[in-house]
Amino acid sequence: MNRGAVCFASLMSAALLLAFLAIAFGTVEVPFVDVLKSLVEPGGEDVAHRIVWDLRIPRVAAAVLAGGALAVSGLALQSVFKNPLCGPFVLGISSGASFGVALAMLAGFSFGRFGVLGAASLGAFAVTAVVLWIASRFRESAVLLVAGLLIGYFIDALVSVLIAGSAAENLRVYVAWGMGSFGRLTLDAIWIFAVAVCVGLALVVGSMRYLNAARVGDEFARGLGLPVRRARACVLLGASVLAGATTAFCGPVAFVGIAVPHLAFMLFKTTNHRVLVPGVFACGAVLALLAGLFPVSVPLNAVLSLVGVPVILSVLVRGAKR
Repeated sequence: MNRGAVCFASLMSAALLLAFLAIAFGTVEVPFVDVLKSLVEPGGEDVAHRIVWDLRIPRVAAAVLAGGALAVSGLALQSVFKNPLCGPFVLGISSGASFGVALAMLAGFSFGRFGVLGAASLGAFAVTAVVLWIASRFRESAVLLVAGLLIGYFIDALVSVLIAGSAAENLRVYVAWGMGSFGRLTLDAIWIFAVAVCVGLALVVGSMRYLNAARVGDEFARGLGLPVRRARACVLLGASVLAGATTAFCGPVAFVGIAVPHLAFMLFKTTNHRVLVPGVFACGAVLALLAGLFPVSVPLNAVLSLVGVPVILSVLVRGAKR
C-alpha cells in the first residue's frame, strides 16, 4: 500500500472517530446507550433522538462540508496563482462572500436560503475576478497578497456602512452569523449546503489536468493542449462557490483554506492533484471536526487559529530559508 492510500485511510479513520465523538458527547449529556439507539433507529420523538438528529448530526455534517470545501478552495487558489500564502480568507474572497451575506441580511435582499447562498457566491466570485485581474497585471506575489488585504479592508468598510443603517433585528442576526459556527444548520439546510459543495467540487475536479500543469506555469499547460482560460475560469468559479457556500451557511471561517493544503503536502508528499484534492478534503474535514469538539462558548476561529498560525509561520520560515 502506497503512502497516499495509508494517509487517506488514516484521515478517514480519524474523521469517523471524531464524528462519532461529536455525536456521542456534547453540552447536554445524553446516555451513550440512547445515542446508539438513536443512530440505529432514527425517527424517534424522544429527547435523545431530537438532540442527536436535530443538533449533533447536522453540526458534524456542516463541519465536514465546510472544512473540506475551504481546504479544496485554498488548494485550487494556491495552484492557480502559484503562491503558497493564497487562500479564500487572505485574498479577500471570504470577505466578498461576507459582503454578499451582509447585503442579503442587512439590506433586505434575501429570498430564503438560496438568496443568501447566491449572494455569498456572487460576492466571492466578484472578488475572485478582481484578484485574477490584479494577478494578470502584476507578477509579484506580494502585490497579490497586499491587494487581497486591501480588498478585505474595503469590503469591511462597506459592511460597516450597511451596519450603520440597518435595523436592530437584522443587525442581531448578522452579528450572530459573523461569529462563525457549525451548529446553526438544520437537516434541510445541510442538503442545500451539500449540493452547493458538490457543484464547487465538480468544477475543480473537472479541471484536474490543468491544476497539475498550472503549478509549472500556464505556458506549460498550453503546450499540453489544455484550454487554459476556460479551465482557470472553472477552477476559480469552483473555488468561489466553495468559499461562498461555506461563508453563507457557517459564517466567516479563517485559516482552513490557507493552512490545510500545506498540511496535506506534508502528509502526502506529492503535487498530484488527483491525490491532493481528496486528501485535502479529508484533512480539512478532520480539522473542522476537531475544532467542533470544543464547547460552543469557545469561538470557532480562535480554535482554528491555534492550528493555522503555526502552519503559516512554518511556510514563511521555509520560504525564507530557500
